[in-house]
Amino acid sequence: MTFRVWTAAGKKPGGARLSAGTVNLAGRKVAYSLKTSARAKTLRLKVDLENGLVITVPECFDSGALDTILKEKQAWILDKLDYFAQIQQSLAVTDKQPGWYVLYRGREYKVEVRPQRTKAGTVEIVDDKIVIMPNEDNGKEAAVVLECWMKSMARLLINQRIRVANNALKLRFNRVAIRGQKTRWGSCSNLGNLNFNWRLVMAPLQVIDYIVAHELLHLVEPNHSKKFWTLVESVCPDYKTCRDWLKKNGHRLKI
Repeated sequence: MTFRVWTAAGKKPGGARLSAGTVNLAGRKVAYSLKTSARAKTLRLKVDLENGLVITVPECFDSGALDTILKEKQAWILDKLDYFAQIQQSLAVTDKQPGWYVLYRGREYKVEVRPQRTKAGTVEIVDDKIVIMPNEDNGKEAAVVLECWMKSMARLLINQRIRVANNALKLRFNRVAIRGQKTRWGSCSNLGNLNFNWRLVMAPLQVIDYIVAHELLHLVEPNHSKKFWTLVESVCPDYKTCRDWLKKNGHRLKI
């Protein structure tokens, strides 16, 4: 196995240095990004749909060890790359199909655009359709209207599910924010702030409840230890099914 690295010109916010390179894994040439971070304590490998293979290392990392580590992890890396390649292929096929479909609370709806001046900016669910009423017959404006509506519904639904879950847990938190994170469904800060991705409103209710329970329980256990997952299972016995649903369908939660 061979690899080569070259330094990129840019830097990530916070001073992280970015590099890029390629590595030969089981006869396959794999491109990757290498991020050297002052905050990192150990090497971390990540593969996602948008960025492919990303390697994060601390500043003191011995680059000579990279060869051995990638070789040890090559089966996992190639499996993840193949998984996201299949997703990318399915997205390309979906984009070529006629019609506009979106998920809302786990159900697929066909989107219909009906330009209206009297009800411009509104969205309605009519049978198996989501009807968008922008001011003009413009796909971009319709998407903006739908996203605003989805965010509003997410804010209402997620806050309601937090109240339901916390009736039993009785945990204290600071505030709740609905955001548009690219890589996270939710998070819990050291200050007790809960953050949730508005795209969760497109997922089934049990999946939303799992993410809500997950972040609430980080108020008790801030890590992903065995104790944490035991707590999650006590509140959400089917959490593994919900987690698998997000892994398989997370790329579909988009407008």
